[in-house]
Amino acid sequence: MSRTTTKNMRKPGRPPLQDGLQTTSVSLRLTVPQREKLEKLGGPPWVRERIDKAKLPKE
Repeated sequence: MSRTTTKNMRKPGRPPLQDGLQTTSVSLRLTVPQREKLEKLGGPPWVRERIDKAKLPKE
């Protein structure tokens, strides 16, 4: 018989990035050097920051 402690109990899934905002997955194909550079730049948080700061092109 195993014991479950409060320490071992976890909420299912990833926590939200921001309360009230739903997230979605995006898949990108990168070369190995591009992937390494992305990780050095800050990975997913860096990408999200750049998207948030970018201005949309005029239509």
